[in-house]
Amino acid sequence: MIKVFHLLTGGAVLAALAPAAIGYAAQAKGAGVTLTNSVLVQQKSAAADGTTRVTLAPAKRVVPGDRVVFRIAYKNNLAQPVTGMVVSNPVPANLTYRGPAEGSPAPEVSTDGTHFAPLATLTVAGRPAQADQVRAVRWQVRGSVLAGGRGTVLVRSLRQVTQ
Repeated sequence: MIKVFHLLTGGAVLAALAPAAIGYAAQAKGAGVTLTNSVLVQQKSAAADGTTRVTLAPAKRVVPGDRVVFRIAYKNNLAQPVTGMVVSNPVPANLTYRGPAEGSPAPEVSTDGTHFAPLATLTVAGRPAQADQVRAVRWQVRGSVLAGGRGTVLVRSLRQVTQ
């Protein structure tokens, strides 16, 4: 049984982002679980019907104003189920948390990297916490991840802050 498994690879790489090149998908392994963290950027294009289509593409370069998405995929490589798994990722200082991606469960968030809860319940200096104060996100994977089982969580619209 895995009680807590933290993924820290993505934040370390993105912490240095200014206008930077990134061609990367990091993997972390521990206790029989593989986590793959990839960085995507939202791209808009005109569709044939005149609407705007938004797609995700691997981030090769991120500049101020880009909407960045972290995709964290997990896989249980063990012969038995894993329960109580927690997947977490820091939010780099030059990015702002914008929420979960469509279809991904909402993460718990933290403004200090230690205390996690839904954003609406957090306070900073006695005031309601704001999205730009979030420093880490985590998901408590519900139930068991069966042997060979996999899943994905996404944080959408992490947007690089101009400084």
